Amino acid sequence: MNEYVMIPFTVHKDRVEEAKTVISGLISNVREHEPKTLLYNSLQLKKDPASFIHFMIFADNDAHMRHRSAPYVLDFVKKLYDLCPVEPYPLFLDSFDSCGIAVKALEKG
Repeated sequence: MNEYVMIPFTVHKDRVEEAKTVISGLISNVREHEPKTLLYNSLQLKKDPASFIHFMIFADNDAHMRHRSAPYVLDFVKKLYDLCPVEPYPLFLDSFDSCGIAVKALEKG
């Protein structure tokens, strides 16, 4: 069963570009090493460019746990926390309804 995680966070305003570089590095590693991470989306708020939301969909709990324990994720977390005035925290979600082309693609696996 898919696992859904969202992590909202804000970085120091003078470190936005550094944060974007660190985030892009993480996503490159996820893309290369995590075929069971179905979606990893980094979203930046338009009205507050120092605020981000990471939204992830993992194929199952094993994929989620492999992600969380990957060395590049642990390195990313250290770097990210240094950029944030307040420590980010994950929100674990359940999906109860959805629609759209992306949903159909995820269901096909």
